Amino acid sequence: MSVSGICEICGTGEVRHTCLRCAQLVCDEHFDEDTGLCVECLSDVGGGQGQNPNRVPDDAPDGVDTYEY
Repeated sequence: MSVSGICEICGTGEVRHTCLRCAQLVCDEHFDEDTGLCVECLSDVGGGQGQNPNRVPDDAPDGVDTYEY
């Protein structure tokens, strides 16, 4: 997509991408190519480097990491 302007996150980078989730116009530094999300949305959904989506939250009770209905 061809867009012009400044990054809505840092306010300085040249816009090259549009976030698929929030539609913010962002620069290369604030865009994740793999997901198509800006770094803010990536953080909201729990993505990013070093994140384990199967990790049990720190505040979960001991021995309760799965639920069956």
